[in-house]
Amino acid sequence: MEGEPPESQESFESRTVWIFGSPRSGSTWLLGMLSNHPLVVPMNEPTVGYHLSPFLHNEPGYRPEDLEFGNFTIRKVMEGDSAKFFAAEHSDVWLPGLRRLINDRLRAHVERNPLRRAESGSILVVKEPNGSQAADVIMQAQPEASLLFLLRDGRDVVDSELASFEVGGWLERHFPHMKGVAPEDRLDFVTRSAYGWLWRTESVQAAFAAHDGKKLTIRYEEMLATPEEHLAQIYDWMGIPLSPEEVKRVTDQLAFERLKKTGKGEFNRSASPGAWRQNLLPEEQEAVERAIGPKLRELGYD
Repeated sequence: MEGEPPESQESFESRTVWIFGSPRSGSTWLLGMLSNHPLVVPMNEPTVGYHLSPFLHNEPGYRPEDLEFGNFTIRKVMEGDSAKFFAAEHSDVWLPGLRRLINDRLRAHVERNPLRRAESGSILVVKEPNGSQAADVIMQAQPEASLLFLLRDGRDVVDSELASFEVGGWLERHFPHMKGVAPEDRLDFVTRSAYGWLWRTESVQAAFAAHDGKKLTIRYEEMLATPEEHLAQIYDWMGIPLSPEEVKRVTDQLAFERLKKTGKGEFNRSASPGAWRQNLLPEEQEAVERAIGPKLRELGYD
């Protein structure tokens, strides 16, 4: 407010919630439900994590099968080189700077929000699934922020990503010059998508384990089965509990069956856990199993 001293970095950070996980894990649905509260300021996909940690397997000559968690991004490969900007030995310099940069940018999003939700006590919810490969370094730079890990079965994530990127999918229709994945390229795409899910998941797990602040894990499948229970849990965790009547109103309003455009080729496709069994070809299922089978079992996905 005008005339008041500027809010401290730590105080602003403590009112920030990062949603990490993977794309196609229900984060848009979750952000929509949380945004229903007047104290919540949503921020959709700032992609800071995407820029901090580009996937190495997207570079020519690299195969995801040849990489691992310790070298799957360009930042991880180069962090031992003292000349590189994000060199580990200089983290005492760049990490505080990164913290200030992130907070200043997020604060501007809140203060310039057209809905005027920059009142005292507001909470900024940052949806960042496509940047979750950098969750570890982002949370190092955001020690006072909260971490919400939205987890979904990686096989369904791969299936949903494939449907989004295929020829005729919603991404091809919405982004100029984007060429959809052709049938002969499906297997390569599925393999890369599976490793992307694996490394994002491991990055969020590492961030979650190291973070001393507020943190919560929500499984997409459980939230889909009992949305009212899980939405109430998240609101309570954020410190703005909602009445059962309001929770029901929000979940009913954003229920899948009320969405206008759903089905094959649409952003909102099916909300059906386990659909990968019907949609992925046998050789694609085998490739996914090789890439993420052990991690799926570790997380309790049969």
